[in-house]
Amino acid sequence: MAELAHRIRAGQLTAEEAMHSCLQRIALRENEVGAFVSIDEAAALQAARTADSAGLGGPLHGVPIGVKDIIDTRQFATAWGTSFYQGHQPGRNASCVELFLQAGAIIVGKTVTTEFAYFKPGKTANPHNLAHTPGGSSSGSAAAVADCMLPFAFGSQTAASLIRPAAYCGIPGYKASHGSFDLQGVMGLAPSMDTLGFLARDIEDFELARTVLCGSKPAIADFDDTPLRVSLLRGAHWSEGSLEMRDVCQRALAALAEAGAQTGELACPEVFKVLTECQKTVMAYEVARARIFEYSHYREQISSAFVDLVESGLQITRAAYEDACSTRDRAMRVLQSLFVDTDIILAPAASGEAPAGLDATGDPLYSRSWNLLQVPCISIPFGHGPQGLPLSVQMVGPMNADDSLLAAAKWVHSQFKRQLEAGA
Repeated sequence: MAELAHRIRAGQLTAEEAMHSCLQRIALRENEVGAFVSIDEAAALQAARTADSAGLGGPLHGVPIGVKDIIDTRQFATAWGTSFYQGHQPGRNASCVELFLQAGAIIVGKTVTTEFAYFKPGKTANPHNLAHTPGGSSSGSAAAVADCMLPFAFGSQTAASLIRPAAYCGIPGYKASHGSFDLQGVMGLAPSMDTLGFLARDIEDFELARTVLCGSKPAIADFDDTPLRVSLLRGAHWSEGSLEMRDVCQRALAALAEAGAQTGELACPEVFKVLTECQKTVMAYEVARARIFEYSHYREQISSAFVDLVESGLQITRAAYEDACSTRDRAMRVLQSLFVDTDIILAPAASGEAPAGLDATGDPLYSRSWNLLQVPCISIPFGHGPQGLPLSVQMVGPMNADDSLLAAAKWVHSQFKRQLEAGA
């Protein structure tokens, strides 16, 4: 996205040419991949022509984007991955969408989400192997970017809805610190964990998107002068992941050490061992209240998995919810102390390669705790597994240190690319 915006501004490419390229790729692959709920080709081309005739505008002038279908747009209906909200037309754009439009971006279409951004998958397939899941819930956004249909798409995360599809589709994915961006117009699921995020092929795109949404400035870092400190945290569920997951984390740490980073390992704090269950408690309790209307009025049209989630949440007492939140707060303090001795935590992004089948979206296990802790996370691809599907690692930074995390991730991503190219 950043590179495309630069080329348009420099006169090397018109917005119409950029849009034609995206639409041609969509025409070639969409029937197989199924990344979109809706596309307005004519409107997108007209918006691109208008951008070209109007002269240079904002920092995203003429850039095509996709919007996950839990995010409101005036141009497109927003159905939240359900049948009963099909055709629902919001009267306003979500804040994030409006800010992107004001910056010159052009919406190509709405991308597929799972039902209520939870477990029931949509039609999307993994572009690397159509028999495998792309992950969820930001399924269409990840697949569209990975398959070069779009340079950038919005996603969101409450458990693992962004990091996991990014990992399965082999692209960078960024989940911001909780509260970084205004969420008006973004469907709520569990307010203490709902977070907006981005999918793109270059981490510089995340920096540009943050500038547009919250006015932050990219951090400047020289990791030759001050080596990046990276520590592997295997976590409580390390042994539950695949061999290739464990291998990619260890190879990534070794690659960063070879590139000059100061590397090590962190012992898993005792309180971290119960965070997955705490996340499930907090999520179920909050979801049951956020989506009580749909449960009450459309229960027969909702998946059994989501009905079970709401019903389990309604059984959770306030005392149990507050106890889980108290454990989360204690773990947040412990996590803050870990960053005294390291800049970045390296952790699994997913259990391994994308599983076969389109009837599920994979295990959210390896992002639940980080999402509960509200910290920024980035999935960075690093090679492929035994089935030829992408593998990734997750980089975790301190709360509200997103700009520093992105600067570190840019360096990490470049080192991974260099090592992979050298070994090719």
